Amino acid sequence: TYAASVNEWRQEIDQIVDDIKLTHPDPFTKVGPLIFSRQAAALKAAIPTLSEEQRLVETMRLVALIGDGHTQLEPDSPVFDSWYPFRLYQFEDGYFITGAHTSASGLSGAQVLEIAGRPIEEVASEARELVGGDNAFDKKERIHVLSSAAIMKGLGYAKANGELKLKIKLANGQTKHRTLRPVKSTEGAPLAGATFDWHFFPEMKGPPIGSHDEWVGVFGDSYADYRKVDLSRPPHLTYRRLYVTRPMPEHDAYYIQVNVVGDASYENEDLAGTFKRAFKEMQAFTPKHLIVDLRYNFGGDGSRIPGVIHEFIKNEDNPPWTNLYILTGRRTFSAAIMALEGFTKHTRYTIVGEPSGAALNHYGDAVPIKHPQTGVQLYVSTLWHQLNEYDPGAWVYVDVPAPFTFKDYAKGRDPAVDAIVSGREMRAIPIIALSDGGAAARQTYKKRSNDFGKYDWWTPPAFEDIKRVGYDLLEDFDRPQDAVEMFMLLAELYPNKWNSWESLGRAQLAAGLKKEGLESFQCALAIEPNTNEDGDLRSAIAESEAPVAAATGCPVALQE
Repeated sequence: TYAASVNEWRQEIDQIVDDIKLTHPDPFTKVGPLIFSRQAAALKAAIPTLSEEQRLVETMRLVALIGDGHTQLEPDSPVFDSWYPFRLYQFEDGYFITGAHTSASGLSGAQVLEIAGRPIEEVASEARELVGGDNAFDKKERIHVLSSAAIMKGLGYAKANGELKLKIKLANGQTKHRTLRPVKSTEGAPLAGATFDWHFFPEMKGPPIGSHDEWVGVFGDSYADYRKVDLSRPPHLTYRRLYVTRPMPEHDAYYIQVNVVGDASYENEDLAGTFKRAFKEMQAFTPKHLIVDLRYNFGGDGSRIPGVIHEFIKNEDNPPWTNLYILTGRRTFSAAIMALEGFTKHTRYTIVGEPSGAALNHYGDAVPIKHPQTGVQLYVSTLWHQLNEYDPGAWVYVDVPAPFTFKDYAKGRDPAVDAIVSGREMRAIPIIALSDGGAAARQTYKKRSNDFGKYDWWTPPAFEDIKRVGYDLLEDFDRPQDAVEMFMLLAELYPNKWNSWESLGRAQLAAGLKKEGLESFQCALAIEPNTNEDGDLRSAIAESEAPVAAATGCPVALQE
């Protein structure tokens, strides 16, 4: 098979750099142009000393510096079309094989401990450097390159003949060593070839070796089985194609899973039509919980989203459910982020699961650019989607963490759905405040802070979200005492913001707590003496017959 020459690789690297600069809206937001240019020059200089697989790996590494999940370089040549028959996934409790071809019997469900004598975390970390990602959770998803023999040879983990050694732990606790030999993709197999298009398949399906029914998941079913609806399986495994609706009256719940933002389901409905039918079904028993699962949704056609959100808006005055839960995960990406933005703008919702693979503001709408001389294909983002100018976070905030462990997954348990339908308190803090009161919301937050502080990605509710519900309680619902509780939480979480204390003071005055309210005003002025509200606050304090101290907990002492 033809392999590119040194000059061809150098020319293609120059062209790849030019393509990125000309196509991407702003390619150097995460890596500076000088660093990128120096890396490209160093790679061109090293090309004569590298094998074909190493050239692929290092060019992928260069493109991955852009740090954008839509901007990638992939192999696209028979030279690189060689695979290992497994699919690997990182759970909370380790790396496990979630799908294996029948030629690799016994691998599915095994925990991978080492590859080529190196700890799996070390190997996975190096593999992730070859694939761009929007955030750390997007990067967790992108370990599919470990199934590529070309990549593993380029990284130095596979032998020259492609043999790859694994150290695994089986379900019975036994530790085994397995040597895998690479095979070419099967002619006629779905998405056959050297590209990574197959990674959009669910976790029980791997590279393009054999047919769907030759891939076995953790439960002993073939991937072909998951392309048919089966209500005997846990909700998240009911059906893994486009979308599925599942009434769960025994749990006072209704479940909708949307795995791609597409145009037709197995019943030939469009996406909005699926939700419209679901809402009609819910009218029959008005479930307490509506669960919309976006954990496996890698994107699609964002123009389909407004139709879905319109169905929610039509039902906002009298929804046939009580609580709306949106489930997210590392695979929630691209057009699925647009769906999240629609929910956050137009519904009262709770997000449960793991952080999304991208932020509300992200690059997207990638175009493919083939580089036939070297047998690679470049994908480059063409648009910047700024869906929320006030939210600079790297992912969409999760109210209640519920990441999968392999132990849960293998036993058919779902940490998100099971918790919701079991009656555990899973609602967002603002929703609890509106329904059960500010004290209940504040108490729930304190419990969650203890329970979820172990996750470095879980943070308190946003300042604006707590402030908004506090003023809803104060002004729209005339519940000043509940507003006091929420603004006390705001001042505890964001003590250095003057308007935390100003808002608390207004609620305290409305609740008849004059002394406490004026003390909160004093704290607001101590933090920011020249606020746009300073005249109002100073006038209120001046009317007091006694000296006014700053509130307890104020981070700034009053000036004498």
